[in-house]
Amino acid sequence: MTSSLANQTNRLPWILAVIAGALLFIAFSIWGGIPTGDQASLFWVQVAVLFLVLCAFALLFWHLLIRPLTPNLRQPKIDTLPARLRQSIALFQAGGALSIIVGGVWDEIWHRQYGIPFGEDFFWPPHLLMYFGFLTFIGVGFWALLYLNRKLNGNFQQRFRSNPIIGALILGAAFMLYALAADPLWHWTFGEDLTAWSIPHLIMLLSFIASLCMTVFIHNSTIPPRDWRTILQLRYRDFLPLLALACCLLIWLQLMLIDWDATRTGVQPEWVGLFRPEWLLAANLIAGTTFTGIIATRLMHCAGAATAVGLLALAIRFSLIQLFATDLLFYVANIVALLPLLAIDLYAYYCIKSRKSEPEWRGTALAVMAAMLPNALVIRDLYTLQTTDNLAYALAVVVTSIAISWFSCQAANAMSRKRQANLAAEGEGAMIKPRVSFGLLGGFAIFMIFFIMTAAPPV
Repeated sequence: MTSSLANQTNRLPWILAVIAGALLFIAFSIWGGIPTGDQASLFWVQVAVLFLVLCAFALLFWHLLIRPLTPNLRQPKIDTLPARLRQSIALFQAGGALSIIVGGVWDEIWHRQYGIPFGEDFFWPPHLLMYFGFLTFIGVGFWALLYLNRKLNGNFQQRFRSNPIIGALILGAAFMLYALAADPLWHWTFGEDLTAWSIPHLIMLLSFIASLCMTVFIHNSTIPPRDWRTILQLRYRDFLPLLALACCLLIWLQLMLIDWDATRTGVQPEWVGLFRPEWLLAANLIAGTTFTGIIATRLMHCAGAATAVGLLALAIRFSLIQLFATDLLFYVANIVALLPLLAIDLYAYYCIKSRKSEPEWRGTALAVMAAMLPNALVIRDLYTLQTTDNLAYALAVVVTSIAISWFSCQAANAMSRKRQANLAAEGEGAMIKPRVSFGLLGGFAIFMIFFIMTAAPPV
């Protein structure tokens, strides 16, 4: 009886998280804009279909990688990937992520300059660069599928358990393919996006963030666990997870704060007032910064990693704005994100130095709340906001800080446990030399710059 009660207590937070996720999906569907007339019913039908597919992916992930095997199935033999191969996968995915970030910024600039030519923008250069990045992830997933079929034995559950990295790569690529296919279908049905928060865009954001977390996990699986340290003790091999998480933060801030950034150019999208209240700006900022900050500090065991991610993201955003020589984009969101990231690091430093323990989610949530108090003045000064509901802002800060801190810590702890299990089975192994790693990322950068410089504008 006691064991049953304990299991129910452990499941309750996850049940609440699932309910909250469903409610958020519905809320963002509304905030993204609902078409009028006959298309309204079709809109909700498609939203329901996309939600059911998301649920199907979640169930598939649970069945293949988490659900206990039935008694008649033997535990699979653990398969190992060489450390250099794992690091190569992480490097290719980091390069693909950088391509998506650059293409996304370029795409936003061209949309602001040339409008939104529905149909014509599917294959214009910014989208091609983004497709290249997505295909990098998908290509790795197809390789993983071939590896699964040729090298591993048993049914699908056993094969996925033999090498969870291979299984996760396959599921991640499949989810990204689904997200990419959903966007043109949405365009085909409703024409131009109702807003940047169309459901397919949010699904692509989710698939991208999940893939980047997988990139960090794969890279860290080649490095033995280290004691907690500070930002001054970061080394060259820490650059790749910092880059992946910086891309995660960049895409989140760009998509989720895009319409508030537009107000700084004098554009006043009517949906900002109709669908997106002021407190949602703070909630979106907290969600992106807290998630990336907690993942960075916990997976890298570094008090200062969150701030390093924020500074790297700011440097990339600033460099891209200079590269495109545009006054249509800003890096305000990246500056505002630094304060909660710094608060996460300061709390982590306090825990490891004074309390001799890992930072917990409750303390992290309080640190983020404290950081968002002075941030409120900065946000209202930098953005054109229509209301000043202090109570709604405070509630949004408290609720979002608590919820995302708990979820992020659970996700980081799960990845840390799986990482230790993989290290026990696969070991550290020989690593790729730093000049090769940075050379590969430099190759991605050179390719992107050449592609941008030779692209003709849509005139």
